Amino acid sequence: MKKNILEEGVRYIIVGVLTTAINYIVYAGCDFLFERMGIPPFFSYKIAYLIAFVIAVFFAYFANKYLVFQKSGGNRGRELFSFFSLRIGSGILSFLLLMFFVDFLHFTHTPGWILSSGINLVLNYIGSKFFIFK
Repeated sequence: MKKNILEEGVRYIIVGVLTTAINYIVYAGCDFLFERMGIPPFFSYKIAYLIAFVIAVFFAYFANKYLVFQKSGGNRGRELFSFFSLRIGSGILSFLLLMFFVDFLHFTHTPGWILSSGINLVLNYIGSKFFIFK
């Protein structure tokens, strides 16, 4: 049993790193592109965040369901709804934290994103492990 928990933990970390990488690559690419397009920085990072978030959540759902927790059955509708609800809730919190770090604490976009994403990662693990894919 300990081996299974350890293996699951390693898979979760790998998927988390991949999800975070996808999220950041899309975020940074969009932020850069929007800056080049002349979109004001106050808006550019927020739009970039939303696009990156949606893409990362789709990847995370499938990777967590099939690779990390290796679920093939169950109530897919409930799992999908719960997974997206958790991600949207934690994503909104992460977005608000990003705005707080950037707009109020005057962090640059990347450190603000790193801090908000770290908090998001912890919340999503707890929700996935103990509520969605239990």
